[in-house]
Amino acid sequence: MYASDLTHQKRAAAVFRNLQLQKEWFATGQTIRILGQKGGNDYAYMTQIEEGCIADKCWQFYIPTKNNLGNGPISASTDGMDVTDFTSIFDYGFGSPLISLPGCLDDAYIPLNIGGVDFFFNGVNYGTTNNISWSTNNALIFGIKSGPPKTGINKTDNVAILMGNYDRLCSGLYSVSYVTTGGKFSITKLIVSFSDYFTNQPPTPLDAGKLQIRIIKENGGDKRQWVEVGVISAPASPGYSNDPTIIYGNGMSGVDSNNIPVDPSKNSPWDITNGTQFLDIAGNLYTTAFPVAGTTLLYESDKTGTSWKFTQNAYVPV
Repeated sequence: MYASDLTHQKRAAAVFRNLQLQKEWFATGQTIRILGQKGGNDYAYMTQIEEGCIADKCWQFYIPTKNNLGNGPISASTDGMDVTDFTSIFDYGFGSPLISLPGCLDDAYIPLNIGGVDFFFNGVNYGTTNNISWSTNNALIFGIKSGPPKTGINKTDNVAILMGNYDRLCSGLYSVSYVTTGGKFSITKLIVSFSDYFTNQPPTPLDAGKLQIRIIKENGGDKRQWVEVGVISAPASPGYSNDPTIIYGNGMSGVDSNNIPVDPSKNSPWDITNGTQFLDIAGNLYTTAFPVAGTTLLYESDKTGTSWKFTQNAYVPV
């Protein structure tokens, strides 16, 4: 029997505290015996708890970290972060005819290394195999990548977390992985610079949009997962959705830049698809405008990546 799960930890903490109080009462003459000395279920339970737990851990049982409402800290600084070299990443090309744009990726998957940390989606661990990538059209992609990234990701294209999915250009990606003090959380932080394909083509700036993304894994307790997104600067286009009133850069509504109809079940460019359907956890948020600079948004799941929820104006205080 171990005190490493929440149920045993809570019981161990209560029993341990009770024994401590009895020792205090015995020492001050308030009782003539310590009940634990006569045996019984609680005494037997304590003898089976993981060695060392009584001394320094049982009374400090697991307390879940709560998400903070409001917008969290965001920084564009890339100090101490590794820059991703785009020259070795296959790019499907920019413009017509397709050409490679120096220093920029138009349609590409950028592989991410989150330090070999567990990160699950629908029970599959994509983290330890480093099988997570950034789509230059603003989405985290999990697992198999078939063909060029879709400009408008539909529900069956990939397993993906969308972050303003649209036809975009990526002009920079920085990353760093670390573990928080005490080892409670493993975090991979990204700074991603991008622009709109239609409105920010060269020679205009290629970093009209910029995101701070934190991929967070809780190492103990419930082992929850978060993808926290902070908007450093916002591009012109909100991204593809089924909103019929939005006219995109190609002058059309309901059709992406590859002339593929936008999935009618895609209520927001901020959502999750499990490869079969959109989870619709964001409703129709941000269909008409990208979140403004300073906004933080939170995708959160259980330890298996099966149950997901979306919260706007929230962050993880770690």
